[in-house]
Amino acid sequence: MKQQLTLSNKRPKTITILGKTYQLPIYLPDATLGVVRGLSSSQVSQTGIQGVVINTYHLMTTPGTEVLDAVGGIKKFMNWQGLTASDSGGFQLFSLIHKNPKLGKIIDDGVVLYSGEKQQKKTLFTPENSIQVQFSIQSDIKICLDDFSPIDASPKRLKESVERTISWAKRCKIEFEKQCKIHGFTKENRPLLLAVIQGQRDYDLRRYCGEELAKIGFDGYGLGGWPFDEAGNFDYEMCRVNAEASPSEALRFALGIGSPENIVQLRAMGYDIFDCVLPTRDARHQRLYTFAKDPKTIDFSKDEKWYEYLYIGRGLLATDHSPVSSWCDCETCSNYSRAYLHHLFQVKDNLAFSLATTHNLHFYAKLMELLQKKSEI
Repeated sequence: MKQQLTLSNKRPKTITILGKTYQLPIYLPDATLGVVRGLSSSQVSQTGIQGVVINTYHLMTTPGTEVLDAVGGIKKFMNWQGLTASDSGGFQLFSLIHKNPKLGKIIDDGVVLYSGEKQQKKTLFTPENSIQVQFSIQSDIKICLDDFSPIDASPKRLKESVERTISWAKRCKIEFEKQCKIHGFTKENRPLLLAVIQGQRDYDLRRYCGEELAKIGFDGYGLGGWPFDEAGNFDYEMCRVNAEASPSEALRFALGIGSPENIVQLRAMGYDIFDCVLPTRDARHQRLYTFAKDPKTIDFSKDEKWYEYLYIGRGLLATDHSPVSSWCDCETCSNYSRAYLHHLFQVKDNLAFSLATTHNLHFYAKLMELLQKKSEI
């Protein structure tokens, strides 16, 4: 599936938040608890990565809002100078409840959480709470709490999910504007607020959700729902419908996406921001990304195979003294061989994870640079 990247003049090429400008598209690695596993903030920055995504629900739990308020937010806490986007916590809460319904339930007021299966202690996490926590985090991009549409939901449950997502987004914006005033932000100099479009594969509902959210008005719109069909194939059509359901001039956040191929295809649809755990998780599992040819010569619209996987744990690499990739100038490829990285994994030294993660993040940063430079895909 190859597409031409035809972004209209209204599509943003950059975003400026609180006085700092970032090129689009941009990829944000997972820094759930304020850390990209195995790397310091300065090491992440050295890979070329410009931003990270952090988890509202988990940071609310550890270290907690009191610590974040006291230190001045997550950037100061982790000594990070780049972009930060905080998710709403909704997906994590949905996953928790989906795995064990005894731990909570979703109602119109918010998400009810129980301390354990005996349900002795109950707390309510509301859209307002989500925004308040995100202001304690002091993220650049904040995301409205949404009711995740289950992949196997009935038509009634899907409708409920969409209506609740719209209602919660409206409440989030009210609280967002309230918090902006409290913290002294102006309309011209403030964090951004994004809403999430739900509806799963009911495209009429997804379009309706986008239309209603646009009436409320947000800085951007996220891809909500599970992006795979029943057969486990990536659902590009759902992503296309979601993009078309959001205003053309607004930011489009492909939440939880994705593989290099996913990113290229969704950029063609006009998505601007991507985040996923793949490059860091794959690094820990000995799978590294490499360009199949000189990146300067890649034509995404014609080249079927423009990147490859290198499984560094394979025995034949034990004596391979070439770099992970001849097209890469990351810290790992500039200083170490495949054989050495293979050895580090064999002896289970933590440096293996650090060097592999450094390489994969640099690959993603380089991919973003290529997409920023190319007007057509």
